Amino acid sequence: MLGTSSIGGLISGLNTTDLISQLMAVSARRVEVVINNQNDHSDKLAAFQSLNTSLSDFKAAAEALKDSDAFNVFKGNTTTTSTNFNADDFLTLSTTTDASPGSHTIEFLSDTDDIAKARQLSSMSFVSKTTQSGLSGDFVINGTGISITSTDSLTDIASKINNANSGTNATGVTASVLTVSSTDHRLIIKSDDTGADTFSLLDASSTNILQSLGLTTSADPSIKNATSDGAQSDEFSNSETAVGSLLGLSSFTQKTVTIAGESVDINLANDSLTDIANNITTNVTGVSASVLSTTTDGVTKYRLDISGTTSILDNDTNVLEALGVLEGSQGSIAEVQTSSKENTLASDGTTPIDATTKFEAINTTGAPGNDVSNGDTITISGTKHDGTDATGSYTITNKSIDTIQGLLTAIETAFGLSAGSATMSGGKIVVTNSTAGDSPLSISISTNNEGSGTLDFGTVSATTEGYEMEMEEGQDASVKIDGVIVSRNTNIIDDVISGVTIDLKKMEAGTVVNLTVSRDTDSIKSSVSDFISAYNTIIESINGESQFDEETETAGALSGESTLSTIKSILQSTITNTISGLPSGSNALSLIGINSDKNGKLSLNDSVFQSKINTDFNAVRRMFIAEGTTTSSEVTYISHTNETVAGKDYAVNITAVGTQATVTGTEVLNSGIGATTDTITIKDTATNRIATIDLNGNPGGNATSLTDIVNTINSELAIERAQVIVGSVSNSEGASFITGSTTFSSINGTTLADKDVISFTGTSQTGGAISNTFTITNTTTNTIQDLLSSIESAYSNTVSATINSSGEIELRDVAAGDSQLSFTISGPSGSGLDFGTVSETNAGGVTGRHAMELTASASGNNFVLTHNNYGSALGFEITELTDTLGAEGIQAGVDVAGTINGENATGVGQILTGDAPATDLTTSIEGLVLRITSTDKGDGDKGTVTLTKGVAEQMFYNIDSIVNSIDGLLTVRMDGLQDSIDNLQGTIDDMEDRLTTEQSNLEYKFVQLELNLARLQSVSSFLSQQLGSLSKLTG
Repeated sequence: MLGTSSIGGLISGLNTTDLISQLMAVSARRVEVVINNQNDHSDKLAAFQSLNTSLSDFKAAAEALKDSDAFNVFKGNTTTTSTNFNADDFLTLSTTTDASPGSHTIEFLSDTDDIAKARQLSSMSFVSKTTQSGLSGDFVINGTGISITSTDSLTDIASKINNANSGTNATGVTASVLTVSSTDHRLIIKSDDTGADTFSLLDASSTNILQSLGLTTSADPSIKNATSDGAQSDEFSNSETAVGSLLGLSSFTQKTVTIAGESVDINLANDSLTDIANNITTNVTGVSASVLSTTTDGVTKYRLDISGTTSILDNDTNVLEALGVLEGSQGSIAEVQTSSKENTLASDGTTPIDATTKFEAINTTGAPGNDVSNGDTITISGTKHDGTDATGSYTITNKSIDTIQGLLTAIETAFGLSAGSATMSGGKIVVTNSTAGDSPLSISISTNNEGSGTLDFGTVSATTEGYEMEMEEGQDASVKIDGVIVSRNTNIIDDVISGVTIDLKKMEAGTVVNLTVSRDTDSIKSSVSDFISAYNTIIESINGESQFDEETETAGALSGESTLSTIKSILQSTITNTISGLPSGSNALSLIGINSDKNGKLSLNDSVFQSKINTDFNAVRRMFIAEGTTTSSEVTYISHTNETVAGKDYAVNITAVGTQATVTGTEVLNSGIGATTDTITIKDTATNRIATIDLNGNPGGNATSLTDIVNTINSELAIERAQVIVGSVSNSEGASFITGSTTFSSINGTTLADKDVISFTGTSQTGGAISNTFTITNTTTNTIQDLLSSIESAYSNTVSATINSSGEIELRDVAAGDSQLSFTISGPSGSGLDFGTVSETNAGGVTGRHAMELTASASGNNFVLTHNNYGSALGFEITELTDTLGAEGIQAGVDVAGTINGENATGVGQILTGDAPATDLTTSIEGLVLRITSTDKGDGDKGTVTLTKGVAEQMFYNIDSIVNSIDGLLTVRMDGLQDSIDNLQGTIDDMEDRLTTEQSNLEYKFVQLELNLARLQSVSSFLSQQLGSLSKLTG
């Protein structure tokens, strides 16, 4: 408010400032009333906001108790029969909500060696890890091909292996380089997981690169996946795609293998598993081959199965090894120590000495000549294979008789080696360790030359490092659980005792660990206590804000607030009301030791609660959670909403069952489609994904049996493809097609200039808009690759842009799946640059798609196709070129139909959901969701469903109705208070504006009073003067 101006009452003598202040104070009382009202509203709002926070905390506590998992908490206790270790030295335990109370035994069959281990291989020793290895060839790790070139070093090879261990098809194998010394480097390959069959390593080229690396022996490969009458390949994701493509290798050519003594030509660059099977069956008498499929967790894998022989030879082609039919072996390599001095015969100075050479015949002087003396000794020392010291000596008694063999035998004796371990080769002493594998073996041969001679064998060092190719054999863990021997490929066993995970640390033969699983009632009680505490906090707050304090004679900020009373009533009734649908002996919190005092606060009687949870756990659980139960095995409760009314024995009646779209062909296909061909097109009508399959019933084709047909179609349905769009115009450079390295000035038929701009637009795989330009800064240095890189960058590297072998631009999605990828490109007007229309419909284009949710199978001798899911919205259409399957047409599933509690429900697939009521009507089953798995509706009666809502469930939704940020009871009230506060503030602002105006008016009026008085005073003075003058004149 403005202060008054001091006008002093100079004429009137009045204290106008004080008068105006008193007058304005009277007027300001009207504003103070409104401000006080606003403050009352602000206090209420602050109190409600505090209550809202407490309610939100309580809602979280209720949410923690309303789910059945809050009560499915368990703990494990272990003891052991071991006198050497504690139970937790052997294993650790964890439990999930799927556990059940019970006692179990875990018995160790042997010592720690029986825990699961990861397979680990070592290569031979290389002098350098960074020098080019000079080795080339292909090998396969867990179904992924690795190509090695002669320029790759040991480090490069490790990197290539590790690069394959990424993405969705990671190999699960990691490589590293172990540096034993500056001249001893080894490639180490280790499985990321433990277990006996965690990875396989297969040669895939005739260069035998795994042998060259020292990862396999030179022995003939053996059958990897043996069967009772033959062999199988490893698993592959598809039976119709060339195996080389599945392995990611492109260097295959046609090779000849031998099966049952007969030659079979296989080219993995072109041949699929089906092609190979047909080729073997056709060319090998008495042997049949087929493709077998297995489906696990919805993923189908395929194997080549060869029956009728175990005589299977690769002929050094490694074709069958790449398939996983054969595999190489690992072994132990013995260390070889070789002397550095190459000794020769004194007779000619060039011929190397050998084991039969007499000491007098050794060229020791270089003339040549010999200066060995009788009585000369040779000291032998070093370290044996077992790490102990080796000592020995050899004396040349008669140099004309004694031979080198005597020295070799002395070396063998000193180092505890078997006969024949020490030999001569090229005039050098060669000692081969008689025990293969890594070794500390070191040898020193010192010639003492007591006769002043010069005999010398040089220093002895390792020329072949001893090592174990298989440093650690992959091994499964094996224990006896509850009397049953269990083997797993990991030390973490989580699928034997439901809800219990056992993490093995060590073992001790014969030891038993006793495991007791019990409910964690302390955890449950803690959650219930948190619920009670949060509730009491709110009740204390409500009581404090609504009561009148007689001592201070003040009322709480929310005293008289009906909203507060309503909230308290909702909370208390939720706590105290009986729970509909539960038995009378267990339908109220007071029955399990939760009681309310005179102030409405809750307390927990520990003994009563513990007794109840021990004797009737489910009764306690149901008092808090929501639970749906059904009387029919064909009906499963899924969920409900807050609108669903708790009730007992809601009748379920079905008028139609949910079905999958399916068709059974009319043609008998026990011999396939016969000597003909057909093209089958399958369209998923929900996703518009399309599969096109070419069937060939001729000998060696993919449709010579119903099994072949099923495998061929399932292989195509399972494929995920990345979209590829290709330009319609080929561009050339001279007589060749352009490539990425072509400069813009070299493109035939173009007149491109520096600063020309190429524009492109499109959409990404997910439909995002793309628009960008590329400027040619210099036509003689800028290449097509520069443009391609700009395109990839514009698409945020979600596509790869290339020029194909026909000189056409090509964009490919990085990720497989359904795609909206599109691209339009235009060069400068008149420049002649043209890539044409870029589309998946052009030659080489591919329509992207995910796997199709359809499965082919056989019924007797007839073909069957079925959608994996249920419902009328899901179906497919089959078209056949020559109708060899008899399965053409459009098929759709059926939605379940029926009622719940006699009320309307909507079916989608097998899911039946209660409808919302029509306007002005009510329903009990809105939002109730059931799964109906019936295959026959029968008389329609599918039993009943009962829904109970415990206190925590009810409280959660009741609090939500209070604090919901959109239309909650408390939210609406707080919004109303805030609106009132804002409106009152507007009123206050208006009133203060009027007071300012009123004060200005008063000040003006008092100023005018003084002015008027001044004028009157002036007139009075004038008149007085005039009268005085007149008096003098008349006097």
